Amino acid sequence: MRPAVAVMFVFAAAATAQEKASKTVWDGVYTADQAKRGEAIFSNVCRKCHSTGFYRTGFVERWREEKLTSFFNWMSNMMPRDSPGTRSQNEYLDIAAYIMSNNDVPAGSQELTIDTVTTVQVQRKDGPAPLPDGTLVRVVGCLTQESDKSWRLTKASAPAHSRMRDASTELELKVSQGQALGTNTFGLAYINAFMPDSHKGHKVEAKGDLDRSNGERIMLSALQTLAPNCE
Repeated sequence: MRPAVAVMFVFAAAATAQEKASKTVWDGVYTADQAKRGEAIFSNVCRKCHSTGFYRTGFVERWREEKLTSFFNWMSNMMPRDSPGTRSQNEYLDIAAYIMSNNDVPAGSQELTIDTVTTVQVQRKDGPAPLPDGTLVRVVGCLTQESDKSWRLTKASAPAHSRMRDASTELELKVSQGQALGTNTFGLAYINAFMPDSHKGHKVEAKGDLDRSNGERIMLSALQTLAPNCE
């Protein structure tokens, strides 16, 4: 490969990676046809309990500061209420497209897939915003023990919504493993319940309630190692 062609290839690959990393629900992540399929499934399976079709019920505000994974994971594991998790993966994706279409989230030219739900960010149209105190969150960072023997999450990402307090599913962990470290620091309450010595120095995912009453800390409900170091 000639040098000029190689350089162009590298720049193109970098641009594609950046575009993928920065995609949000406002970039058209499902198609109108997919939403129509979702409407038919929703009417047959879901409307008996959810008669409004979640029309303008605050989808973005409820799921913001997280990848679409959380919404898809919750829906595909918890719904329908009388037989949760019994629809196909593609059916759940189509229903997700329909619900987004009912909440003024625009359609695009590419269908929503199981791969894209892990990369698409849910946020307000004008950009990210801090989550309220008391929100159940998921944060990725480095588990560090301080000189006073307290434990902190350092180099931590911004808090993201979590819908489940327990250890993450495989799909959720895929998102966290790809999450870049950040610049935040959080104190960790109830850390001793999670054998912190076995996670010391690791890149971890922490879940719990966000508490800003005395600095920034997380009231832990789950802790999982993502990588054995924080390189």
